[in-house]
Amino acid sequence: MYLLSKIYIGIDLAAKEYRCSGFAYIVCNDICRIDFVKCIYSDDDIVKMVGDIAKYNPYISIDEPFNLGNGIRDVDRKMISMGFRVFPPKFSYMKLLTLRAIRIINNLKALGIINIYETHPRSALLNSGCRSIRELLQRLSIRYSIDIDNLKKDQKDAIICAAVSYCIDRNCCIKIEGSDGIIWILNKICTNLLPTLKGRNSL
Repeated sequence: MYLLSKIYIGIDLAAKEYRCSGFAYIVCNDICRIDFVKCIYSDDDIVKMVGDIAKYNPYISIDEPFNLGNGIRDVDRKMISMGFRVFPPKFSYMKLLTLRAIRIINNLKALGIINIYETHPRSALLNSGCRSIRELLQRLSIRYSIDIDNLKKDQKDAIICAAVSYCIDRNCCIKIEGSDGIIWILNKICTNLLPTLKGRNSL
């Protein structure tokens, strides 16, 4: 058992509890590695999963809007103007997602967790310039032993969300800010001269 120093969580939330919500986290001590990737279903299970590691003051990035806004949000307009494809919180099923995200965020805050951020994994990966999740993790020197190719899309997106959490703390993210919210995405990780992990990127 190794000593924990930092945990970075990513959640790709589903609109309904019977569908897979991707949940992943990165653990950092002397090295950083993906320590957990799974489908979680109910609100209670998501909150419990975070609650079990809340004492480590995790950073959490969630792929859903954090508020409904008025129609299309100002922050969504800014994302769209930058070429990113996002859907307004009141668009069809997005309202269900947004209301669920608000409910879960309130429950997490009740646990004393304050580092909770909105992200959009597709836009985050696109802006990073990385061609794949594997390349992204390699550039960030985050190790893994899982078979990424065989994961569900929700789980893959959760890994990207976890990478956003990591980068918010490590200053490799940018924030798109509007009058009604902030969306965090990765900076140009694969087009900048960042150090890469030596050797194989696995445990």
